[in-house]
Amino acid sequence: MELIERVDAKRVFLWLTAAALAVTLMALILGGIRAGGREGLVKELLAETDAEIIDAPLTEQQARWPLEMQDGQRVELSQLPRDTLVFVNFWATWCPPCRNELPSMLKLRQSLGDRRFAMIAVSYDDDWDAISTFFKAFRGGIPAPSELFVLRDTAGDGQLTLRETFGTTKLPDSYVVMNGRVLARFVNVRNWTHPSIVDYFRLLAPAR
Repeated sequence: MELIERVDAKRVFLWLTAAALAVTLMALILGGIRAGGREGLVKELLAETDAEIIDAPLTEQQARWPLEMQDGQRVELSQLPRDTLVFVNFWATWCPPCRNELPSMLKLRQSLGDRRFAMIAVSYDDDWDAISTFFKAFRGGIPAPSELFVLRDTAGDGQLTLRETFGTTKLPDSYVVMNGRVLARFVNVRNWTHPSIVDYFRLLAPAR
């Protein structure tokens, strides 16, 4: 009888050990699937929107590029908040496609209010008067930085511009940056409320 009890106990121990190993293995497998699935979904969403994967660090020049605020102060891309998905849009008030996509940009920002997400609009206007006049007619004034952080690249004619360091002279052009890395590029005007675009940003932007 004692021998049978020892055998049964051994069987129970082996069964519990095997079950624990199975649970651990399943967790590892599911974790791998989720990780791979997330990366695959990001690529799939980018393909649907015809965006370009960059996945490269900001260069020192890009990170230290001085951009002008409305009050004349300067800010650099190196000062972008960490653990926040940052949308960088190159635009100008004299660019019709740039003006056309602004409403959908602001709607995208609103839809990601529960996420760590920031939107920066780098203008190539000659001065702040043009920017102020445009936004006053468009929506009563320049948006608050928490909604749309409007900056100006002050590089003059014949000088290298920030957008050129990103490899573009086009307007509009938009880039996705996080933790000092350029993740993707969206060329030309977009409807930023397109479901695939919204899903892409929601997938990458951390929850608050």
